[in-house]
Amino acid sequence: MNKILEAIFSHRSVRSFDTAFVIPEEDIELIIKAGQQASTSCTGQMYTILEVTKDKRVAMCGEQKFISEASFFGIICVDLHRLHRLVEQTGGENPHWPMAGFSIGTFDAGLFAQNIALAAEALGYDICFAGTCGDMSKQIIEEYDLPELVMPLTGIAIGKGSENPPVRPRLPVKLIHHKNKYKKYTEEDLQDGINRMNKGMDEEGYYLKYTKRENFSWNDHIKRKFGGKWLERIQKSRLISMKEQKFLD
Repeated sequence: MNKILEAIFSHRSVRSFDTAFVIPEEDIELIIKAGQQASTSCTGQMYTILEVTKDKRVAMCGEQKFISEASFFGIICVDLHRLHRLVEQTGGENPHWPMAGFSIGTFDAGLFAQNIALAAEALGYDICFAGTCGDMSKQIIEEYDLPELVMPLTGIAIGKGSENPPVRPRLPVKLIHHKNKYKKYTEEDLQDGINRMNKGMDEEGYYLKYTKRENFSWNDHIKRKFGGKWLERIQKSRLISMKEQKFLD
């Protein structure tokens, strides 16, 4: 296995960092440049990363202490504001296409974010994404003075981990890989995926460590997260921010 694949298959989220460790600025610049080398639609580069220094990481951190501990913390955003300014600079016009831009920009930003993660891990650092930055977008927009057409998607914490969690399991490839048409899932297919995830997470002891719940499984997790009120609450908060940032009429 080559080094790129080794880095990919070694990925894990680290939620506890050495607070005294400092990443050299040249490494931060290198990591961000690596992010920029990701594919981007029509070279539009519809993303921004907002670095937040430790003294400015306000209540957005919530209970996720890894955000305050990490050497580097950046908020990755869809950014149509800069693209509009660049179009104006060329003498062009900016038609109103916020939803198309948001869709394309989100894909751009996701590729940018993944390249950043891989570059950081290739340099020997640990990372953790912080989706709460998307959930708390309204507060972030106000706190860090984001202009219209800039929308927080996720945060990324980078540093030297003070824990060494194992690599987490993934669903079987057969549930992800379709060929020529979308195949129908059988109950056995789905249960096989659930069993694999339950077994891997149980071996890691993840849920006991982070939720303090005995006998809490992956299927309990997805039922609570995606089959309950969590997504409803997140959708409401994100829609409010999207309207205020002019991504929605």
